Amino acid sequence: METRYIDDQFGDLVTGTLPTYSANGWIQGATCTGCGFHPDAQRAFNQSWHDTTHHTTDETRSVQFGFTGTSLDVFCIIPNPSNPGLTSTYNVTFELDGQPLEQTFTHESDLSNVFLFNTSVLSLENLTLAPHTFIMLAASTLVNSTLQFDYAMYT
Repeated sequence: METRYIDDQFGDLVTGTLPTYSANGWIQGATCTGCGFHPDAQRAFNQSWHDTTHHTTDETRSVQFGFTGTSLDVFCIIPNPSNPGLTSTYNVTFELDGQPLEQTFTHESDLSNVFLFNTSVLSLENLTLAPHTFIMLAASTLVNSTLQFDYAMYT
């Protein structure tokens, strides 16, 4: 099977279908001048990522896309700011085909001031070969969190 990519900005590089970002608060990270994090765009897939911060009282932030395949890997940029005042915790959940997944991804800054690129936040295998709808959500009511979606890969 052919490996295909879904970029945060340019969408599925074969079909052209773009991801859908819900709610206010999403911004193109590579061009954001007011964002707290400024990863090296040259290290991001296609030099772009989408960035959001979700506070516990905000409406859910989500990114959704479709794909037809048997596996999916989702990649984000993970910040580790030395400033503990910046919201850098990851606390994301996932849905596939309208069903919540048991897998979650959490991360707290190690204060190293190092960005982790190409970090897999979810890997699914042995899916039925069929069209799928995937949603990644930042929706915690317990902790403020960030989400910097870079790309997904599927086969």
